[in-house]
Amino acid sequence: MWRKPEDGKPAAPAAPAPTQTQTPMPVQRVEPTVRSVAGLTAEVVQPSGGIITSTILIKGDIHGSEDLYIDGEVQGTIELSNGRVTIGPHGKISADVDAAEIVVRGQVKGALFGRDRVEIGSTGEVHGDISTPRISIGEGAQIHGKVEIERAGNAQNNRAHGKISGSAPAIAHATAMKAGADNGD
Repeated sequence: MWRKPEDGKPAAPAAPAPTQTQTPMPVQRVEPTVRSVAGLTAEVVQPSGGIITSTILIKGDIHGSEDLYIDGEVQGTIELSNGRVTIGPHGKISADVDAAEIVVRGQVKGALFGRDRVEIGSTGEVHGDISTPRISIGEGAQIHGKVEIERAGNAQNNRAHGKISGSAPAIAHATAMKAGADNGD
């Protein structure tokens, strides 16, 4: 038989909500994921830090210590003390770039000083000199300039003097390396 529920009593007692203590999650560095579909590549996840989108034009100097993703246009200088500069596939840079890591998937006109490494992706194009202890060049990448692979200490010394080694110091360095090889070092 059907009964009409009583208005004064709830149908079932409410269960108390469980209490949880939330601990803050550490911030993790997100690496960009590159996917290829029908021969086209695109970065799916952008790294943490600052983002300059494809509709933004910046004229001037950029200084900082965090990661920076550039898919727009920058004219001037870019200097990140501990960060990574990623130039996206639509990025157009007319600047000297000085950072711990530099990833190029767009176009750069200027010198690249990578303290740890420089990576030129398959869609990357660099018109300028590159100085770094480690480099990765993707198939199809374009480089129009001089590439210097230096020891970490030498790269910092050249940056402190504000230059990439010219032809005379490069010849002296090559001669010293050859002399060391001849002596059995």
